Amino acid sequence: MKCILSLLLFGLFIASCSNKDDGIDCSLFDPAFPELNIRITDEAGNNLIENGTIDPDSITVTGDFSGAGFRYIPAIDYVSPDAEIRAFDHTLSLYIPRESEFQYTINLKDYEAINIDFTATFIKIPCDLSYYIPSEAFYNNEKLELQEISPLQFLVIIGL
Repeated sequence: MKCILSLLLFGLFIASCSNKDDGIDCSLFDPAFPELNIRITDEAGNNLIENGTIDPDSITVTGDFSGAGFRYIPAIDYVSPDAEIRAFDHTLSLYIPRESEFQYTINLKDYEAINIDFTATFIKIPCDLSYYIPSEAFYNNEKLELQEISPLQFLVIIGL
């Protein structure tokens, strides 16, 4: 009887175990995914959206892949002025496709189109998930600085 009870308890224990990957319960796993933001500045480094030179409503964005798009990130009023996240005020948040090379074209009223070429690195994370993170960015055949402001949050500054 003890053997049957032990087998029954062991069976219940095994049945109650979750899917785990590298010691992670995949049903509870909520990973962070990379973000890519673009700030458009003048020669002096002034943010052209913030100072009103460029109206974010007049911006269109296309890509050489399906699903290209952007979201305008306005200033976040309730955040401390010296918080890291303030680096993303008045920027364009772009979708990162599942490709190792891609291009975005940013169309601005009264300006020439901005073509930015990206290369990205494939990253595999637990629970059979993966994504690409940008590793290089080029504008007019010049390499741009790709800043990682906080983990997986990238910022590229384009000077017009």
